[in-house]
Amino acid sequence: MTKAVSKTKQGGEVMVASDFEQYAGQGTENITARDVKLPILKLLSSNSPVLNPQDAKYNEKGKVGDIYNEVTGSIHRGQTGMLVVPCLYVNTFNEWADRGDSPGRPIDIHTNPKILSQTSRGDDGRDRLPNGNYVEDTGNHFVCILDENYVPLESALITMKSTQKKKSKLWNAQMSSKRVQGSKGFFNPPSWATIYRLTTVQESNNKGNWPGWAIEFDRFLDPVKSASDAEVCKITKDFYLSAKEFDIFNKVDFDKAEEVVSPKQNIQTNTQSKEEAKVVF
Repeated sequence: MTKAVSKTKQGGEVMVASDFEQYAGQGTENITARDVKLPILKLLSSNSPVLNPQDAKYNEKGKVGDIYNEVTGSIHRGQTGMLVVPCLYVNTFNEWADRGDSPGRPIDIHTNPKILSQTSRGDDGRDRLPNGNYVEDTGNHFVCILDENYVPLESALITMKSTQKKKSKLWNAQMSSKRVQGSKGFFNPPSWATIYRLTTVQESNNKGNWPGWAIEFDRFLDPVKSASDAEVCKITKDFYLSAKEFDIFNKVDFDKAEEVVSPKQNIQTNTQSKEEAKVVF
């Protein structure tokens, strides 16, 4: 085995960076989903703070319609989009106080849809509770982002509500309808073994326009035929298990979306998919 040190001019020894692989993970053994901040992927609209040069969140690289990760600062062009593996879906009913009274995150995160029976429609179109707060039916998609070579980059959360909630339902329909062939016939594969490309499209109504999600199936991961796919599946499955096991919502950097509410808007998503492959899990 090659010695993992080299000599300095003063005769001391220093680590060889390329040999750090044997120490992978040391120092982070006790970090779990409870201990990290999971970022939300946001669509940049014209009134996003990220596009305002006077705002502390300003990012000169951002454009309207781009996909922005506020924690890492990474930006994905909306037209090109990104590849993601949907690892877990959770439907919540987030209770918000009005802007100015809000602490910057939901007052409460409800998981029982019966909370909506306690609301009434306000003049602003929002579902209001007796205490004055409003509730948003929110589709939460926990995803693993891949680069164009299908290499995992980072994990994140995509929240779809208001005008985008229908997109969430259509994405769920796509995931539920997928079939691959196994030893006992066709079956619905785990979502963490499927890849989708997310891009953005411009949407509008009489109140304005804003970017929305477009969702297209890319391919299945094949852990049997591809060693690299097997490695990706290990990562995406682990994220699924950690997101499901821990109270991950308490580690989400929630923020109110600058979005036009349009209950009557007819929203469509790109549901065209490539021919379903035969994959054995």
